[in-house]
Amino acid sequence: MVTIRPRRDWLEKAQSFEVLSSMAYNYSVDHGVSYATAVEAVITRLSVTRNLTGGEWTPWKGGVFIHYVGAGRINSASCSDCQYEIAEIWTKHYLGQYGDLAYNFVVCQHGNIYRGQGFQRGEANGGYAAGQDPDDRTLKAQHIKVPTYGQVGRNTAFYSILGLVRGSDAPSAALRASVKELVRYLRTHDNPNLRAGNLLYPHQHGDDTDCPGPLLPYTKDGSLDPGFVVQPPIADVSIIPRSGWGARPPDWDVAVPRSERVGFTVHYSAGPTTQTVRQIQNFHMDGRGWPDIGYNFLVDKYGRIYEGVGWDHRGSHATGYNTTHIGCCFIGSDGDATEAAKASIRALYYHAASVYGRTLNATYHSGLPGAATACPGNDLRNWVLGGMGATDIGIIVVTPAPSTSTGRGDIRSVLSQQWAVNLLGYAPRLVEDGVFGPLTLAGVQWLQGVVGVAQDGLWGPNTEAAYKTYVGGGGSGGRTDIRSARSQQSAVNGQGYTPALVVDGVFGPATLAGVQWLQARLGVDADGKWGPLTEDAYVKKAGGGWSNGANTTIRSVAQQQTAVNALGHTPALVVDGVFGQYTFNGVCWLQNKVGTLADGLWGPATESAYGAYLGGERLVVDGVFGFATTCALQRAVGVEPDGVWGVASKRATQRHLNLWADAGLVVDGVFGTASVQAMQRHLNTMIRAGLSADGVWGAGTTRAVQTALNQGKF
Repeated sequence: MVTIRPRRDWLEKAQSFEVLSSMAYNYSVDHGVSYATAVEAVITRLSVTRNLTGGEWTPWKGGVFIHYVGAGRINSASCSDCQYEIAEIWTKHYLGQYGDLAYNFVVCQHGNIYRGQGFQRGEANGGYAAGQDPDDRTLKAQHIKVPTYGQVGRNTAFYSILGLVRGSDAPSAALRASVKELVRYLRTHDNPNLRAGNLLYPHQHGDDTDCPGPLLPYTKDGSLDPGFVVQPPIADVSIIPRSGWGARPPDWDVAVPRSERVGFTVHYSAGPTTQTVRQIQNFHMDGRGWPDIGYNFLVDKYGRIYEGVGWDHRGSHATGYNTTHIGCCFIGSDGDATEAAKASIRALYYHAASVYGRTLNATYHSGLPGAATACPGNDLRNWVLGGMGATDIGIIVVTPAPSTSTGRGDIRSVLSQQWAVNLLGYAPRLVEDGVFGPLTLAGVQWLQGVVGVAQDGLWGPNTEAAYKTYVGGGGSGGRTDIRSARSQQSAVNGQGYTPALVVDGVFGPATLAGVQWLQARLGVDADGKWGPLTEDAYVKKAGGGWSNGANTTIRSVAQQQTAVNALGHTPALVVDGVFGQYTFNGVCWLQNKVGTLADGLWGPATESAYGAYLGGERLVVDGVFGFATTCALQRAVGVEPDGVWGVASKRATQRHLNLWADAGLVVDGVFGTASVQAMQRHLNTMIRAGLSADGVWGAGTTRAVQTALNQGKF
């Protein structure tokens, strides 16, 4: 059994560095506690990791990259010295573009394994820019080609293990043995969504670096590889949570009582099997104006099941049936559904019976009364009518981590509870992973205090009723998806409200009254919910100012400044942790670049869009339709990228526009005026490009194409 030492072991050594000591000092001042108490509170908070970019995390597609620290020597005289070295690396990463230790695990010369990002996605694996890999110019930025899955992100599909050695160190036998055992453990993890694939590479594989230095010979001779091979045949599957595919936060959501579910509807996406779940979500939210991805669940050709809006939320998959029917979408077109995909859809259907306590009616989209559609195509339609025959597999229910309370999930799922807590402005935000651990317990207890019920951490009927009263009809609650509760309070105070609100991030009755007062002054409906109309009216009234500060519930000001600089803002911001007008402008610039509301507030939507951008095409927006842009467009429309804008690519793009933009084009491979106009209108819808739909493909249209591809919104 592998022993992984906690982050606390090395975080305690970080007290020696200014980063953590400054955090502790600020905490002691803000909360009126001793410095020692503040240090403990800060270390406890930093001991919890999160997905640093909100990006997709699918390690089963790839495997593990091996790293080293760099030139020089490591002081590894004692375990304490090794922990100090890790803390020093953390300080550099925290102040740099990562915002935390970027590696998943660190193994020292004594053979100890330390948790970095752990089983969350890390950001240490680097890679070439788009079109710059000398071995394959068709690769996306920071991607690699792997068997079965084709191009995958180096951080999306690979763990990173740092051997705590530098260039002049000789890796010890204990270090090498622990790395080998850790790789074995990652390949055999109980949760199949967290298992590492079979690949084990040195960092320099697909990147211009000498990393992993002295560990390179051992990665090449196979001595770090335990030899275990992940078996590909169909087996029981688990559901990949929203955090696993980099979901955007919903604009809003509607909970559905489990008693109302009566049907299970099969759909197809009608696009290529290479579509990502995030791309489908982008189209539903930006193209259709829906609050979230339309399906409850999605299944790809490999049989992987992805959580959409889940078991307890209303989808947008079939008009008139979104409350009563669960929508399950196969990602692909008619005839693409594999045996693995069908087995997973069947397993999900039978698992629904255990979730809802009864068997649901199995149907398909075009079989619903009043549904004028070809969905899900002949193959899946006949398969459903024939009884959904497939290999009998089950759904693995991942056991939650031990906690002081297991919570309740009979009225509202754990994921839905986490959503609700975050919606009310809880900080730091909960990871929406469906696991009821100590942090979710604390969040639910906080929410119960806000809505006025007993703070026992159990989401029962009283909590549900109080929550619905607080946020539901009658306008008795707030919205924090566009502007945080703290920022709303600052905005209300900034307009002269008296008595001034306490800026505490808690959306209670006093804040509700203040927001309603502000809305009345702005001339919008005074419902207490800060939605897009309120935001637009406020920005016009306040002149786009920065509202007295930043939203730091997800990233500190310094981390926001670093992120802005990492995307190429000029002039570069001074990374000083002070949120002034320049930083506000920089964050707005970044938000425009990644494709989200430019309000200067780094909330969940900005975090999600930023993560998707980092994992996307990363094209230079120069208006030149060159090799890299052509490859990116080919990937978006489901064509093997070769950089040649030929007939096959044009036909695929026409089919893409017919599907996503209802263009009604003749698919003839002639990309003339009608096709360009359809694409320009599509870009105006998806990214608000502001193009004149004149059918002329000039530099402005190309820049819009590049921007949409970078944002995953083509």
